[in-house]
Amino acid sequence: MLVPGWVSNVDLYDDPAYMFAPLVEQLAGQTRLILWDKRGTGLSDPVNRVPTLDERMDDLHAVLDSAEVDCPALLGISEGAPMSILFAATFPDHVRSLVLYAAAARFTQELPDFPWGWSPDQVRLAAEMSDKHWGEGVLAGIVRGFSTDVPGLRELWGRYERASASPAMAAMLVQAAADIDVRKILHTVKTNTLVLARPGDEVVANEASEALAAAMPNAVFRALPPGAHGDLDIDDSLATETLSFLCGPLSSPTSERVLATVLFTDIVGSTEQLSTQGDSRWRHQLDVHDQLVDRSLSKYGGRRAKHTGDGVFALFEGPTKAARCGLELVPALATRGIRIRVGIHTGECERRGEEWSGVAVHLGARIGAMAGPDEVLASRTVRDLSAGSGLTFETLGPQRLKGLPEEVDVYRITTRTSGLTP
Repeated sequence: MLVPGWVSNVDLYDDPAYMFAPLVEQLAGQTRLILWDKRGTGLSDPVNRVPTLDERMDDLHAVLDSAEVDCPALLGISEGAPMSILFAATFPDHVRSLVLYAAAARFTQELPDFPWGWSPDQVRLAAEMSDKHWGEGVLAGIVRGFSTDVPGLRELWGRYERASASPAMAAMLVQAAADIDVRKILHTVKTNTLVLARPGDEVVANEASEALAAAMPNAVFRALPPGAHGDLDIDDSLATETLSFLCGPLSSPTSERVLATVLFTDIVGSTEQLSTQGDSRWRHQLDVHDQLVDRSLSKYGGRRAKHTGDGVFALFEGPTKAARCGLELVPALATRGIRIRVGIHTGECERRGEEWSGVAVHLGARIGAMAGPDEVLASRTVRDLSAGSGLTFETLGPQRLKGLPEEVDVYRITTRTSGLTP
């Protein structure tokens, strides 16, 4: 049973545009998953006041009775966690286990005993913004850490807000959440509990979640990879930790992870050539390109993983073969009026269905993107693994590549006879 946080709408749980979809898909694949909207939110009937925690427990009982479930595991998210805790304390024989995500015993500060959470001014501002600007996506930055300058993002989040609650209800829910405090009952919860949190959560501090777990006799705390409060979908960690806790260790999904050399090619000036040559001639050029690439890949034992628009992404078992393939393709295609750039890297790659992913793939693509016309560039790993090959590696020094945290040593590959007249 997923106990939602502040607001929700069960119609959006499987919509891939919103944060719940990946989590729901994974949980529903391993369990019988029950979803519901709290009174006054989503598809539930509107109300003129926020139900108390007692009334929410009655609603939860009604949902469980309707679903004919006697002893579920509860996944309480954010503001849904305190009610889950109270339910487990009140009905210990009717809760199998608890998972609490982005949870705290209270959500506002009470100095000096509880230094985490929102200040009274922050609560007042959040309530005012909810009342006056609900449906405009104003809280996307707080809940999801999004930059609201991204085109369309504010509108997308605004639709979620409008589908989940009215402006008045949203404002009342903010005020109600500020009054919640279940610290006094934490020691009475004997249910096995897993508390999960993300460093970087601006709504619920990690320390507040750790304090929650420490105060419950049978609770453990685990930090997930960093993220924002509402980041249910940035990775699989929330679903994986939840399922492992509820169902026992899960078998790893079948995947192919291998050491491989990746080669990326790209046609230089393809847009300009298309504009000057026209569609028909350019299509002929692409056919020539594909034929020569496929022939060279076959010769050196490479396999094309995919087209990349105006080039290819290929995999080789060894770096020397990939380098020789790239060096052969440059002049072969140049004689047909096609100039290319080539990037090569060796690293661990993971196969997902028909797609290949991993840092090695991205690094190879970035090296290829920095190559000039007729250049074959490679990483230091390729150079180090090509000792005795007869290839020449000219260092270009450490390079800062887009999207990668550290500089990468890049080399230009040539043969020892390059530049000599036959």
